[in-house]
Amino acid sequence: MKITIFTLFTSLTFTITAQVPNWTQYTCNANEYNMYTELSKGKAVLLSFSNQWNPASTESANQTETLWQNMMSENVKVFGFLHQDQDFNLADCDDADLWSTENGITYPTFINIEEVLTNYINKYTTSGAVNLPWLILFFPDVENPGNSTLAYSGNSINEVNHILYDQWLQSTGMSIIGEQKRTLVKIIDQLGRTTEFKPNTPLRYVYSDGSTKKIFVSE
Repeated sequence: MKITIFTLFTSLTFTITAQVPNWTQYTCNANEYNMYTELSKGKAVLLSFSNQWNPASTESANQTETLWQNMMSENVKVFGFLHQDQDFNLADCDDADLWSTENGITYPTFINIEEVLTNYINKYTTSGAVNLPWLILFFPDVENPGNSTLAYSGNSINEVNHILYDQWLQSTGMSIIGEQKRTLVKIIDQLGRTTEFKPNTPLRYVYSDGSTKKIFVSE
């Protein structure tokens, strides 16, 4: 049975501090996660809502996995929320397993998400409806997770990437080891050749202190 509760949603990029809806969800292999717990750890949290039948959701899931691989060491946590399967029915664990396998997803993914989705739609949209895929990024308030900052709401993983690199890493200083100044020595590609920055290309930044960082910015 097709559920037609979603309408077109215009992407928004803004910063709001408000009472963030909390949730506790379990993956199909019984791992438990809680929104406020992750925020209280000082982690930026990205929520990715998807429908299995939607090609745009598939593309977004692949790009979100790349972001997750690049950012997991930078106190960034990604959670997937799978709403409907290929036949527009509510997703079950078989659907979630297939979704993760087909898209190479390693970040935690949940089903039975209607209450969570509704709470976030009611909180962060004006029309009471949204078109999936939907990405919501929060910057944490460790002392009061409910007052964490909404940094992005929309469907552009490229915007999320830029916000994380330009704002999150800069604000936390996680790109600077031990607060020591370091400089970028060179950029290399997957074959180890020196190159310039290129979007949509896996790159590795090599710094003066010997550290490296994998970079992938989608455009």
